[in-house]
Amino acid sequence: MKKFILTAIVAVASVAANAQIWVGGEAGYTTSKTTFDGNKVASENAVTVLPEVGYSLNENWDVALAIGFTHGDLSNASNVTSNANAFTFHPYVRYSYAKVGDLKFFLDGGFSYANTHWSGNDDNQNDWKIAINPGLAYSLSPKTTLVAHLGEVSYGFSKQGDLKKNSFNLGVDNAITFGVYFSL
Repeated sequence: MKKFILTAIVAVASVAANAQIWVGGEAGYTTSKTTFDGNKVASENAVTVLPEVGYSLNENWDVALAIGFTHGDLSNASNVTSNANAFTFHPYVRYSYAKVGDLKFFLDGGFSYANTHWSGNDDNQNDWKIAINPGLAYSLSPKTTLVAHLGEVSYGFSKQGDLKKNSFNLGVDNAITFGVYFSL
């Protein structure tokens, strides 16, 4: 029994010695204003916080989980405002396919789920998405990395009450994000 416990401790210690765990994430602020003929039609503001934790399996593969929160408001020309709060769950796999000095090129592939509650509406909005996001990571130091995602290819499905929406996205229109990761 002692040999088994000692063997288990050595195995766990060797895995932990090679473990590469990282934490970080992204935060953002979005604002927009729509006018028609010089008059305000609508405005929108949103703040998003998306912390992540990941584990490097080897030089090319990582697995990660991002869990985030968004708060936003939308007002119309009559200054009627709706607030929204969204919770996001996003596990993904990262494949790093090229490295040039301290710069890595990667693809993130995964799915995400978001649940949004709009004030004044009894039905929450549920969004599901499968996506591939290309990006790059630049190592500032052995423990600090800057990350940028540059677009996405995705399929999404959204449902709120009886309203359903399917979408396909191929582009970089609103999918450019920046973040910082710290290796532990």
